[in-house]
Amino acid sequence: MAKYNHKEIEKKWQKKWNKDELYRVGEDAKKPKYYILDMFPYPSGEGLHVGHPKGYIATDIFARMKMMQGHNVLHPMGWDAFGLPAENYAIKNKVHPRVATEKNIATFKSQIEKLGMTYDWDREIDTTDPEYYKWTQWCFLKMFERGLAFESHEPINWCPGCQTGLANEDLEDGRCERCDSEIEQKPMRQWVLKITDYADRMLEDLDKLPEWSNSIREMQRNWIGRSEGAIIKFDLKSESDHNSQFSTLNSNVEVFTTRVDTIFGCTYMVVAPENPVISDQKSVISNYDEVQEYIDASKKKTELERTELQKDKTGVEIKGIKAVNPFNGEEIPVFVADYVLGHYGTGAVMAVPAHDERDAEFAKKYDLPIKQSVAQTFNGEGKNKVQKDKPMTERKTVDVILKHWEKDEYFCLDWKINNWKAFIVGGVEGEETLEEAALREAQEESGYKNMKVIGTVGQEIHSNFYAAHKQVNRNPVMRNCVYIELQDGERGELEEEHTKHHDGVWVKKDEVQDFLNLSEPKIYFDILQNGEKAFTEDGTLIDSGEFSGLKSEEAREKMVAWLEKKKLGGKKVNYKLKDWVFSRQRYWGEPIPIVHCEKCGVVGVPESELPVKLPEVKHYEPSGTGESPLATIEDWVNTKCPKCGGDAKRETNTMPQWAGSSWYYLRYIDPKNDNALVDKDKEKYWSPVDFYVGGAEHATRHLIYARFWHKFLFDIGVVNYEEPFTRLQHVGLIMAEDGRKMSKRWGNVINPDDIVEVYGADALRVYEMFMGPFSQSTAWSTKGLTGAKKFLERTWRLFEEKELIDCGGDCKDIPKELPVLLHKTIKKVSEDIEGFDFNTAISQMMIFVNEATKHERLPKEGMKKFLQLLAPFAPHMAEEIWREKLGEKESVFKSTWPKYNPKKIVEEKVEIVIQVNGKVRDKIEMDAEIDEDGAKAAALESENVQKHIEGKEIRKVIFVPGKLISFVV
Repeated sequence: MAKYNHKEIEKKWQKKWNKDELYRVGEDAKKPKYYILDMFPYPSGEGLHVGHPKGYIATDIFARMKMMQGHNVLHPMGWDAFGLPAENYAIKNKVHPRVATEKNIATFKSQIEKLGMTYDWDREIDTTDPEYYKWTQWCFLKMFERGLAFESHEPINWCPGCQTGLANEDLEDGRCERCDSEIEQKPMRQWVLKITDYADRMLEDLDKLPEWSNSIREMQRNWIGRSEGAIIKFDLKSESDHNSQFSTLNSNVEVFTTRVDTIFGCTYMVVAPENPVISDQKSVISNYDEVQEYIDASKKKTELERTELQKDKTGVEIKGIKAVNPFNGEEIPVFVADYVLGHYGTGAVMAVPAHDERDAEFAKKYDLPIKQSVAQTFNGEGKNKVQKDKPMTERKTVDVILKHWEKDEYFCLDWKINNWKAFIVGGVEGEETLEEAALREAQEESGYKNMKVIGTVGQEIHSNFYAAHKQVNRNPVMRNCVYIELQDGERGELEEEHTKHHDGVWVKKDEVQDFLNLSEPKIYFDILQNGEKAFTEDGTLIDSGEFSGLKSEEAREKMVAWLEKKKLGGKKVNYKLKDWVFSRQRYWGEPIPIVHCEKCGVVGVPESELPVKLPEVKHYEPSGTGESPLATIEDWVNTKCPKCGGDAKRETNTMPQWAGSSWYYLRYIDPKNDNALVDKDKEKYWSPVDFYVGGAEHATRHLIYARFWHKFLFDIGVVNYEEPFTRLQHVGLIMAEDGRKMSKRWGNVINPDDIVEVYGADALRVYEMFMGPFSQSTAWSTKGLTGAKKFLERTWRLFEEKELIDCGGDCKDIPKELPVLLHKTIKKVSEDIEGFDFNTAISQMMIFVNEATKHERLPKEGMKKFLQLLAPFAPHMAEEIWREKLGEKESVFKSTWPKYNPKKIVEEKVEIVIQVNGKVRDKIEMDAEIDEDGAKAAALESENVQKHIEGKEIRKVIFVPGKLISFVV
């Protein structure tokens, strides 16, 4: 018997596939196209570890199945090789970034090729190739021409470790995601892309991506963070030294809010430490030193530390100034607090503690007023729904929580007519106070005499409902709830009108919430037990001047109109997403194709002069001054202005790493085109990408950038489709055997070359797909790898040791279990590959091999079909068996993917349950296709069944095919 020699077999077929150009792909109108894409790797100096190929193996399996299903498959590979990691590696190892990058690419490519991938290497791209980044520069120029690329001199995220500016997306918890340095805000000249111009389109078009997971789409929505609200101007007043009165300053603070409807509940203002109003009003701030000390301390905190929801909120009142609420003229204190960020909104917030949990926490800490301006509003449902033909009565009402004099129990009403379960509730009559009304109602409804008011609970609540016992609609306004404790059990007689509609019951404390079925008493009881909470939802405005009585949504519209009429603000849309800081003060990146001319200003390099190539330099370390190392290369920097021909200087900032990766998938379609980024006809044939697979860490940053870039290219007519990626799948990490992430730091990295050498590429491929669900993280196990190798060896032996017989359509000598199992396996493997459920596909193939091993004679055609299923997972071994043992002339990957026969996967025998009057009396194995008459006849033959129907009449027969037959006698 020939032994399975993975080394010889894998080298043999990789060489053969390359020679035959098996994976060479072109446009073919006769075939349906399928474009499956890997997020291309960043070739680091360490090379691949065994965790990296997981996604590549998965897409390779998928691509092979699609090829065999008749698709023209594009499955390319390239290198994302510009940026900080390569430059930092080069500096550390004292080697030029270009030399290091070329070496790293060669290492990565060699490792990938050993796994036997379907990549068409004629389409390989490298973002550091001038012929590639020529078109990145071309895209930048087009954005510049349309005002999407602009210079900015505002503070940026400066990383002191990497010596460069970073976009918000390059930060993790307020620190550099590369070197973990704490970020500083540093004013600097930089280039910015106006990505926010596309924010709404990127949000709206998420609905066009049904094959993206809901979680990823939600992450995109949250990252863009669109909020619609209003800008409001608060005038500032300063305190006079003479009489402590405040006089108007010629200054104001703008706040952005999505809840202008709550503004009558605003009791203070908070500004970020970065807000310029502090320095602008320095002369009138009486405690400026204290304020400045707080600001200095905030600079030492990360953004995460400042905004952490659980952290204790801190702040300092800015004494000497007040802000004026434009709606009611109230003067409110101004605080500086680090939980407000300078770069979000306007860097100032109006604080409404009754309607914002963060504001409430701050107000309670600093003993600031809490004023309700929006009331919760409930509408009756079902029989309690407002009836249009009935009158509406409005009245001031009160809820009463009445506690037992000894037990921890509360008096509730169980209403018969309305099915309400509530506390005592009633109207406030005449000039009664809430407490007086509560005592009267409690005595009338309960009969108890001796009571004591403890206090009020909660906020005002509104409701609209139909009161059937009065046959009117009611709109009660509940001004708090009154909490009363009984002093003893003395009780009088209850009048009939207080008992005919409801019963009074005592309910234990821990059962109250389950007993109550109306919202208002539930809320009040929760507040009594757990304390007051901010009401953050929409409701009905109260104590809000001319806007009182309006619902929140209507109030927002009218209040924005009021602001615009008074020129005190207006409608505003805000985004968490900020414009993309698109320049780095480093060497290893695409040169920005701009020149600076004293006469003409900022001028784009003509397209005919692209690419603007990086100069060859000996020293490329960061300057430390904030300027790129390119600034010191005079021969490169000094140039002529394309407009006037005068002296000019080149832009010395370079593009960020994300530039080239924002559009690379398009270049795979037409990688050698010197005249266009991509040929329109080729792009129309291949686009959009049908399936995109990569790491979950790119769920926001890369995908946001790529979608923005693609939509811009669509707008200028370069591409035919608005969205680049139809289906998206994320890869779960492969951890080391010790459960930690693979890293040289931990000494737990496993090189795939070593695994391929000992176990073979096919075993590695099968194992990585068998480890667990594709999107979940799993830990590496050498034992599991051994199991994958043994599975392949057992499969090999099937074709070596067993007799494969040609039996045409009639395989009488073949065990009847095999055809059924084969077709089940075809169905399962096909569906599982499509769904990226590779582990269960392999499990099914293992089941088939286990069954086939039991038999000495196997159907040749059936085994060929099984081999076709295995081929995408173990391509080298499958090709060897297909060509050398089965004698096929062409590659298994040019064969047609097998299809299952639905009739074959139906079990021949099933167990039918037999019931008599609902009780199981027997279970009998019957033909799977048996009909009701057949099942009935077979069931009546059963002795157990006969005993229970003897002498009785069968009134009814219930038959569930393949499962049950039931007799009612």
